[in-house]
Amino acid sequence: SLVEPSRAMLRCLAGICGSSVAAAEERPAERRPVVKPICRLDEEENSLKAASLRELATRVGFDPAPPGAAEPVAIVSRKFQNNSARLLVVVPSPGEAGVWDASLGQQGALPPLLRWAEANGYEVAVFKHEALKAEPATTWDRVLKGSPAGCVSVVVAAGMMQYVEAALLPVHPLLFTRLRTFCVRGEDAMRSFSKLPGELQRHLTGAVATLPASWEQLESQVSFQVLFELLQERDEEFQNLEALKYSGFQTLKENDMPGLKRMGMEQRIKRLDRDRDNDELARLLKKHDKASGRTVDGADSENEPGID
Repeated sequence: SLVEPSRAMLRCLAGICGSSVAAAEERPAERRPVVKPICRLDEEENSLKAASLRELATRVGFDPAPPGAAEPVAIVSRKFQNNSARLLVVVPSPGEAGVWDASLGQQGALPPLLRWAEANGYEVAVFKHEALKAEPATTWDRVLKGSPAGCVSVVVAAGMMQYVEAALLPVHPLLFTRLRTFCVRGEDAMRSFSKLPGELQRHLTGAVATLPASWEQLESQVSFQVLFELLQERDEEFQNLEALKYSGFQTLKENDMPGLKRMGMEQRIKRLDRDRDNDELARLLKKHDKASGRTVDGADSENEPGID
């Protein structure tokens, strides 16, 4: 009499475990939500007056950058050199140290932007406007070379995109590909990149994101919610395209090891001087670059990889 209840209990437990596994397999990947920061009621939400960059760093708990410099050209969060995931770069307009965009109202205050970045797992680098304007490339390199972050988002104040472009001119294409998003607004949204080098032109064409025209009229907390949802959406799009690109490697017939083993020695030798800008692997990469908006002339081949 004790055996039957035990068997029934085991069947029940097996059904529970089995259904949970099946449900887990069918459940789609959950999207990481944008987190709203918690503000103390006795804390001034937006205002932060600082006479200098060093004073601002002390007030918000940041470090001057680069380390040991007599005159800092930026301030960075404490784990700036350790966070390999996310980095938010703030390119401010001329004005007070506690304001990142003087042409905005509450949205232009720096403290809420820093709080939203911290709540959503970003390390932060805030440039000094005068330093970036005077020596864009040198200032940019001195600061960002200290960060290992693979995903870098840049929030650009109105009228400052020209200095960002100047800062990226000498940067190697392999280094600026981690700059996933440049959030701009106003006249910067209408800038043309036609005079920039090809690689940089293609990258900025796909990476620049324009904030909605109504963004300035939104309530402060809502506007930052929209901003960080935009950053996350662009990062997810990039990750999905990269996943599709790498999954395409499995279908290669020329560049994979089994494909090479099917070729004779003479054919392998002939392939050594092939046009690597138009071989199977190059066509696969160009196809996904076009899907991400990183092409200029749209002349990339859309043919599936195959045997030439």
